[in-house]
Formats: sequence, structure tokens, C-alpha cells
Amino acid sequence: MASTRQRSGSQGAASNEVHYRIVVLGAAGVGKSSIISQFLYERFNSEYKETVEELHRGQYNIGGIKLTLDILDTAGHREFPAMRKLAITTSDAFVLVYAVTDMTSFDEVQKLREEIISQRGKVPIVIVGNKADINTDVPTIDTETIESIACVDWESGFVQASAKENTNIVGIFQELLRLSKFSNSLSPGLIRRRMSMPVSLSSQSLVKRQSCVIS
Repeated sequence: MASTRQRSGSQGAASNEVHYRIVVLGAAGVGKSSIISQFLYERFNSEYKETVEELHRGQYNIGGIKLTLDILDTAGHREFPAMRKLAITTSDAFVLVYAVTDMTSFDEVQKLREEIISQRGKVPIVIVGNKADINTDVPTIDTETIESIACVDWESGFVQASAKENTNIVGIFQELLRLSKFSNSLSPGLIRRRMSMPVSLSSQSLVKRQSCVIS
């Protein structure tokens, strides 16, 4: 975390102010925008709208540290390789989202992780299995298998969530900050939020969470 503060912290107050950039990546339609919307604005929009790139900001106070989170929402399609590369090279941590009902979306997570590692080496990454609310009649990816891959093989964080039901959404960012060496957990009861509306960069109750480290 020290290197992030040196690069992103406000000059003259580096020990008390941290500017942290997170990018959310994944295939189209897995719920990246919905996760961000629930976390920052406590809203869920059931209508799908394709995202090219949007930047959101949340400001928090964690244990006396003023934390500014810039959260970049990215396109789910691969038509924008230059934008994706820039997002990877300029971010501090990563949320990789797949839909538990779509194995091909997890294949995309694997490709994205390889791209991140090739450009950045070891950085904080949380793998998120979204749409856990989907009816069990719909075939889902085996959670234990994915959790083992994420936690054991990749040494990343893992959270299964539902943006629709606001299940484990805060847990995603708790896990990311834990991997980033923040000493205090991010919790709605411990902080006051000040959110800005998203900035377009183109024309266009917390329940049981699954984690390989924190039970």
C-alpha cells in the first residue's frame, strides 16, 4: 500500500490521504455496472445498458485515513484494446466479474487476469461470481471449483455476490482493500459516504460472503 500512497496520495498529507484507483473488468452483461451502482448509490437497474467506459468516485474515512476510490467501469466487449490496456496500466487494483450462470464469462476472467499479470505482475485482484440470485434451475458454475482456482492457484480474493439483491457487494470492496493492506474493513456502519455521479469517458444488507481468507 505504501507505493500507492506515494504515487496517489495528496502532496503534504500523504499519510492521511489515499487516492486509490480500481478497475472493474469482465464480459458483457455480467453485472459490472450493477455492482458499482449498488456499492456507491444503492441502486439496481434491471435494464441492460452497454458501457464503454465510466469513472465513478466515492470518498470515505477509514481509521483516520481519507480514502478516495476512483472506480472505472469498462466495456465488456474486446473492441477497445487500447482503452483496456490503459485502464490496466493506470489502476491499483482489479475486480474481475463473471456470471455464475455463464462459463464463457469465467473464461473471459481468465484471459483478463493473464493480461493484467503480464502487464503489472502481482497486484490486488478479486474474482467475483455475480448473479448468485439466479434460480437454481439454471445451470451454474461450481463455486467451490472457481473459489479454489481464484484463491489457491491465483492467490486472489473471491466473493460470490448478487448485485440485484445487494448480496455481498460491500464484501467485494472489503476484500479488495484487505488485499491492498488497509488495516480497517470497509463497512457501511463505519464510514460516511460522499459519492459523485459517474463521469463518462466516451461519447456514448450485507449477508454471508464467500472468501478464501476471511470467513
